[in-house]
Amino acid sequence: MLPDYIILTWLAWIAVYDIKHYLIRNIDLLVVLLLLTPNIKFSYKYALLNISIYLTINLLVKGKIGAGDVKLSFICGLLISSYFQLFNALSVTWIIGGFYAIFFRQSAVAFAPFMIFGTYLARIF
Repeated sequence: MLPDYIILTWLAWIAVYDIKHYLIRNIDLLVVLLLLTPNIKFSYKYALLNISIYLTINLLVKGKIGAGDVKLSFICGLLISSYFQLFNALSVTWIIGGFYAIFFRQSAVAFAPFMIFGTYLARIF
């Protein structure tokens, strides 16, 4: 099994790239998915629930959330191991992302850093 810090490093790269270019590349998501493949501890039900939540939000706000964020939500869901962690990850993600959007009023917000931070914070606690 790959050490968690290798996966976290690649997710950090995705976050930095998203901050600079407002884009989450499919190749980066594919690499993380391949890195997660040897890890058989994850459950698809949390990943499917997470992507369905983001997809529903994406449809409700008519595409204001990028497709890369929706795809990243599936990968973040693979890292979650309970409904409690999923709730905490979503809560932290949207609260911190919301505060950032309010205080740093920008036309676009790179959401990947908040999703990754929320997921890993939920995993720690």
